[in-house]
Amino acid sequence: MYLTALFLLLTVTLVAAARGSGRAAFGLAIVSFVFAAGVYLHHATNTLPLSF
Repeated sequence: MYLTALFLLLTVTLVAAARGSGRAAFGLAIVSFVFAAGVYLHHATNTLPLSF
């Protein structure tokens, strides 16, 4: 679900940039970058239940 939200956020960012709103596009790009980094850290810090 959060990947869908990230995709929609990036889509809104691209639409804002295409319409010429530079400040909105920059702000949304920063928010989407932070959100993407949060998704990455969420998955990167999970321990894998491996048993050898």
